[in-house]
Amino acid sequence: MLIGKNNFIETDLVAKLFSSPNFKIWAQHAAKVNKQDPEGAVLAALTNVFGEKEVATMILVGKLRWRSESIAQKLETAQFNKWYSKGLAADDVFRKVLKANRDRIHGYGRFMGIWEDYSKYIIKRVVNY
Repeated sequence: MLIGKNNFIETDLVAKLFSSPNFKIWAQHAAKVNKQDPEGAVLAALTNVFGEKEVATMILVGKLRWRSESIAQKLETAQFNKWYSKGLAADDVFRKVLKANRDRIHGYGRFMGIWEDYSKYIIKRVVNY
């Protein structure tokens, strides 16, 4: 399914994908196959198709629409758990996953949003530990 034009991921197309009946059926199947980490299974499959940077962006913009917000939040948690278990700091994600220059963070609006959300996640994990 097309999620954007000219390498730009469009919010409405992501919301349409995440809220489509076929995606929901497929996600339910993935949940049955991997009962221990259903969102992780969906995340892995999406990453294989679109790539990690693109999926991170899709999750960020998916949270902006009510019809895709719930699945996007679940996928975000799975993604953050994955990065955290790999020992990646927010700056590592910015450089290694998003492949962007950390010194120019303000030039990357969406990537800055991912970095900020993951930074908050790390702080919350450390405080609750």
